[in-house]
Amino acid sequence: MSLSYLNVGLALLWVLLTGQATLSALAIGYGMAFMLLALMQPLFPESRYVMRVVAGLKFAGLLSWELLVANVQIARAVLWQRKENLWPNFVTYDVTGLRPGEIFLLSHCISLTPGTTTVEVSDDFRTLVLHVFDARDPEAVRLGIDRRLKEPILAFTRG
Repeated sequence: MSLSYLNVGLALLWVLLTGQATLSALAIGYGMAFMLLALMQPLFPESRYVMRVVAGLKFAGLLSWELLVANVQIARAVLWQRKENLWPNFVTYDVTGLRPGEIFLLSHCISLTPGTTTVEVSDDFRTLVLHVFDARDPEAVRLGIDRRLKEPILAFTRG
């Protein structure tokens, strides 16, 4: 039995035991069941469920932070930088080795953060074409995407 099913089953059991069929009761039950499964992780050495859920939560937090930082940077650039100092351009980004679902998630996360947009995915699924608001240093853009988006996505999807 997968630990994810066990987690949901324990959460539903919590809802039944409390007699409160609400979303908050389900969330509390899910959280408590997850903590129980995290404590019992040594009993399931082959399962990476706990690690992947933690990585997913970390990814959600990092993405939220990236959205906040990107919005502040774009607002600052639009309000206080001269138009001549902006360097928008197209940048290619290598996604060789990523699965189609990971490419999909990465491209959408890139597009969600203001200042970058995924324009095209190559036919062979090896390259993304991005439009970047400030592309003075394309390599720094690529390294930033690697560090702030790609690595957390891989931690979440591949655990």
